[in-house]
Amino acid sequence: MSETPLAGGDMNVVVRVGDTVRRPPEPPGVRALLQWYEQVGFDGAPRYLGVDEQGREVLSFVEGDPAFAPVPSSDDVVAGIGRLLRRAHDAQAGFVPPADGGWVQRAEGEPEVVGHLDLFWTNVVFRDGLPGALIDWEIAAPAPRVLEVALAATYWAGIRIDEQLVEWGIPLERRGERLRLLCDAYGLDAGRRGSLLDVLIDHRRRRLARGAFRGTAPRSLILANLRWTEEHAAELATFLA
Repeated sequence: MSETPLAGGDMNVVVRVGDTVRRPPEPPGVRALLQWYEQVGFDGAPRYLGVDEQGREVLSFVEGDPAFAPVPSSDDVVAGIGRLLRRAHDAQAGFVPPADGGWVQRAEGEPEVVGHLDLFWTNVVFRDGLPGALIDWEIAAPAPRVLEVALAATYWAGIRIDEQLVEWGIPLERRGERLRLLCDAYGLDAGRRGSLLDVLIDHRRRRLARGAFRGTAPRSLILANLRWTEEHAAELATFLA
């Protein structure tokens, strides 16, 4: 069968072969999670199908439309992101991450779920105009719920510098309202909301301190987004009270 390169990723070469996707192997913990999702019937992630003759991981192709620019950005979409994340987390009830998960990163904070942790626009697949599935789980790891929601907000509620949002078609207005909408749709409790911006700022500081930058996230961009968040944190916090 012919192979068709898939656009959108910034880390690995990923191709489509028929109704499957072939990619470099993901950590064992990710494979275990995808197999769990299949077992419990969660339809918001690809299915793990094994390894091909080239040693590539084989996943089911997730039908739908990845969020290329201009990204869908209505309030319904923001709420849909929150609901999809909550479904993904709730579907993990009973899942025990393997001790040898081989996670690419170690998320700070007390782990509550295995977070996707990379809600970049093209990693969300839309169905009927709303977020329906998450792909590219390679940097997933055990993490606090609030960190997952905070990282989703950096893309879908616009908690980042204007230049990137303009490039991808995300509105610059009503960031605080969109952040609150995302938290409402997820069902994030008051205590976690109160820590969300501090958690995000700490996460970005730690990324800078680690000095590991990948794909399209150079140090200068992480620093700019950190400075933006620090400058606007007090205003954004009023929408989370």
